[in-house]
Amino acid sequence: MDYWQVDVFAERVLAGNGVAVFPDCRGLSATAMQELTRELRQFESIFLAPLDGPNAFSARVFTVEEELPFAGHPILGAAALLHHLHGGAAHADWLLHLSEKQVRIATRHQGKGFYAEMDQGRAEFGRVLDDTSADAFAAAFGSERDRRFPAQVVSTGLPYLLLPVTAAGLAAAKQRELLDDALAGIGAAFVFLIEVDAREGRTWDPLGVVEDIATGSAAGPVAAWMVEQGLEFHGQPFALSQGRFLGRLSRLDVCVSEDDRVKVGGKVQLLAQARLLAAPADLG
Repeated sequence: MDYWQVDVFAERVLAGNGVAVFPDCRGLSATAMQELTRELRQFESIFLAPLDGPNAFSARVFTVEEELPFAGHPILGAAALLHHLHGGAAHADWLLHLSEKQVRIATRHQGKGFYAEMDQGRAEFGRVLDDTSADAFAAAFGSERDRRFPAQVVSTGLPYLLLPVTAAGLAAAKQRELLDDALAGIGAAFVFLIEVDAREGRTWDPLGVVEDIATGSAAGPVAAWMVEQGLEFHGQPFALSQGRFLGRLSRLDVCVSEDDRVKVGGKVQLLAQARLLAAPADLG
């Protein structure tokens, strides 16, 4: 069974956010998928299996801790790899079936790599935090809130608490305490710190141990929130940045259509191809 290392939101190889993509995972159990992700130490891995429909695949995404119902950069990376493996034309369209939603992705050749754009659908706007609650979350990161804008839970598949912070607060941020219970209490799974003026963000895994380089599942909610706040406008693409503090600056292109559908895209580079030596049945 082959798998690939792919860099997403990347201008070149060894940039952006890496992901392991298994283009045909038939025969692998969920336990094996989880263990492989831990073995590879990727922030996320994605496992695909072909379906009956044209250019349609099932998809399962794992972090080292858990399976996710939705993700951003793994989906874009997977679609670009599918284009490489199956798409002879300059442009292609793909449909990935995740556990809780279906995602359409358009891909095209661009330079030495690909450009992939996904339709995340319409954002769902959740709870707006009061000052006391928002301050508590900022303190958990040793950060400083930007009080011009509200902290709010927004989701296009994964619910993020979008927490506006100052430039200094973004630079100083480091998760200092476990937030699972606090996040569950407001209907969120993760916190995404956003420095509004620079359109730059940061986020961590639930344990606060690993910082994500570029988070496509957060880029959609951020884009919808910015349009809702009047900071950007329907139908006008703009870019978000992430990963600067990890030395892997990444560009995430976003746009909210007139009918409020959110699109997230970026450049994708294929880095490496590898092969599992163990048979799928031997992996658990």
